[in-house]
Amino acid sequence: MIKVGLSSFTKSTPFRKNKEMAVKKEFKMKNYTTDISAERSILEIEKLLTLFGAETVIKKYTAEGRVDSLMFQLQEEAFKLPANIKGVEEVLYKSLRSAHSGDGMKRREERSYRVAWRIIKDWTHAQLSLIASGQAQPKEIFLGYMFDGKRTLFQKYEADKLLAQKTGKA
Repeated sequence: MIKVGLSSFTKSTPFRKNKEMAVKKEFKMKNYTTDISAERSILEIEKLLTLFGAETVIKKYTAEGRVDSLMFQLQEEAFKLPANIKGVEEVLYKSLRSAHSGDGMKRREERSYRVAWRIIKDWTHAQLSLIASGQAQPKEIFLGYMFDGKRTLFQKYEADKLLAQKTGKA
């Protein structure tokens, strides 16, 4: 039996010092060519969630009128699925710079918005398929997105970790 310690794992993972994933230029993001509107993807997510018992799905909007995140309740727990449009835009245009360098700023933002929500739709469908097939429980799948009304469990974890580092308890 070969034991692999956590230290050997962290040495081989492709993370930068600031803990962001290093994405190679050749990477083709899923759904990067989609023409399906973000609104359609969001409606499909809502439908999937209601098929699994979500009675309430709330959309949070930005000042520009775009959906920023979806909040829903499933099995008496609240969850928040955010869309990181800027993150999608960064990877999308970094990897496709030559093919889409002429895209205007508004067009880039719109495309990134569509792609982000389509990725979330596909991810949600895949996760719900794991639940439907008995391979996982909803809380197991959505744990990082559990929402207390202010922040997700992942956001709390990151804030607590940062606080521990600042106070020297890490």
